[in-house]
Amino acid sequence: MKKFENKETGILSRSDLSNVSGQMLYWFFFIVLALVCVVAVVPALWTLLTAFKDTQEIYASFSFLPSDMSWHRITSRLSESWAALQLGDSFINTIILSIGSLVFKITICGLGGYVLSRLKPRGAGLVFALVVWTMMMPVQIRIVPTYMSFLHFPFASDNMGGVSLLDTYWPMWLNACADTFAVLLFKNNFDAIPISYIESAKLDGCGNIRAFFKIVLPLSMPIVIFESINTLSQAWSAFFTPLLVLDKRMVLPLKIYRLSMDPNIRMNTYFMGLIFASLPPLLIFIIFQRRIMGGINVGGVKG
Repeated sequence: MKKFENKETGILSRSDLSNVSGQMLYWFFFIVLALVCVVAVVPALWTLLTAFKDTQEIYASFSFLPSDMSWHRITSRLSESWAALQLGDSFINTIILSIGSLVFKITICGLGGYVLSRLKPRGAGLVFALVVWTMMMPVQIRIVPTYMSFLHFPFASDNMGGVSLLDTYWPMWLNACADTFAVLLFKNNFDAIPISYIESAKLDGCGNIRAFFKIVLPLSMPIVIFESINTLSQAWSAFFTPLLVLDKRMVLPLKIYRLSMDPNIRMNTYFMGLIFASLPPLLIFIIFQRRIMGGINVGGVKG
């Protein structure tokens, strides 16, 4: 019982933990969560360790750990795999794609939330209803119309001409602009900002756009940081849309996918490519994990 005296209140209160049934339920949840952690961590750990094994060792040995984990072995495997995979251009392309998506999402979705929250022009209610309705639309039914829109932008018809956006970053950047959840998140957050701040800025000669960038956006940094981290993670791991619209500009998920079908790439080298591709999102989460969880809490409570 002493183990539960200092436990913070959660789904099970201290009164629940004072009896045997409550303690059994606690340990049941604990064991289930431990098993889930093992299922989630072991495949990633196995991939990491397999990347440092020889090809013969992968197929001939059932050992979980590599036979040689010396510093020289680690550095040589890293350098050999990087040279064999040739991921430099893919990293640069993915960085450009991610940063562009971040800039467009924060700017366009933030302005959309600002218009719906504070400016409220005529028809804002209808626009808000349409924004919410698009969240209910299944993604599958939008694939073909979206592709046609990018193929003959902005008319989506070969009879009316248009400009092809295929093999450019614009389809991904425009998709980032059209994030309805981000618009609603910004709107709900802007609703909580006192209108007196914006009115005071306008009395000092500040226009709507300047008030947005100088007053409203700085006061919404928790949402901005959360959306920034979320956008960078999604853009870095995006696969289907780049597969649909990109060809020459190879981003990292597509590069890794096509390397899996290359007979010249050994298994341990391919696994090392998976590690290289996973490092940036992992670093982003490690560095900003407190802000990520804080943004989730803000997004779930505000409004």
